[in-house]
Amino acid sequence: KIKEKKKKKKNVAIPEEDESLKPILETCDKSGPMVYESISAGQEVIAGPIIFTYDVLWRASNVKWASRWDIYLSMDNAVPDKVHWFSIINSLLIVIFLSIMVAMILIRNLHRDIVRYNKVLSDEEKAEDREDSGWKLVHADVFRPPFAPMMFSVFIGTGIQILLCSTLCIIFAALGFLSPANRGSLATAVLVLFAAMGSFAGYTSAYLYKTFRGRYWQQCTLYTALLYPAICFCTFLTFNFVLHLHQSTGAVPFYALLSLLILWFIVSVPLVFFGAYFGFRKDPMAFPVITSKIPRE
Repeated sequence: KIKEKKKKKKNVAIPEEDESLKPILETCDKSGPMVYESISAGQEVIAGPIIFTYDVLWRASNVKWASRWDIYLSMDNAVPDKVHWFSIINSLLIVIFLSIMVAMILIRNLHRDIVRYNKVLSDEEKAEDREDSGWKLVHADVFRPPFAPMMFSVFIGTGIQILLCSTLCIIFAALGFLSPANRGSLATAVLVLFAAMGSFAGYTSAYLYKTFRGRYWQQCTLYTALLYPAICFCTFLTFNFVLHLHQSTGAVPFYALLSLLILWFIVSVPLVFFGAYFGFRKDPMAFPVITSKIPRE
């Protein structure tokens, strides 16, 4: 036997709506969704309240979930791909050709000036040298070591790391590897590429620091591996802590933060020291002009 339990029903008072207050849509077709062809011609415009309505019609599609962004990325094939590539290649060739022409003119003028600056000047040439103006007056101070050569080298190495990471991300996105349909692919690619470019950062900072006659290349390499990533990680950790306090779903979980630390200390830091080892073993950079002993005021 099945025992049936009677549930107590709660009586809720529902206010009755006045039927005279409900708008009557006499011009709409109630048998289905309203389309443009169903609107009768010659409708009269009369004074009264404006009623806004909308219909939602769900239809099955043969487009796959992974390809739902293709219509926006390819502009629904409105313009052929070869037209885009032709315009891009044409613009690149023009820019490269003009840049080479300007570079050849500048190199020719600079080579003549550098040869004149490095040789022993006579009295007449010294008089001509005094007539120089603009950037030529500081030719003997251009390659003077900066006030803080270690921090300068660290910033240059980190900048090279960011530049290479950004360039590769743009190339991969242009080739279609970083699709917006895959959520989080861009952030993952930025983090992995930034860690992988650590060897170039260590090589650049160590090589430049040796050019400035620095001796503490281990300390310079350590700053390159920890300074900029530590600032970014502390800033991100602060924002993530605030999101956790507000119980937001956008907060990054603990295991994701742990994976970032592993990527930083296990991958990025050893690569920075690896590149710095080869950068410090290389001969220092030879400057094209002689640096004066007394700095220009």
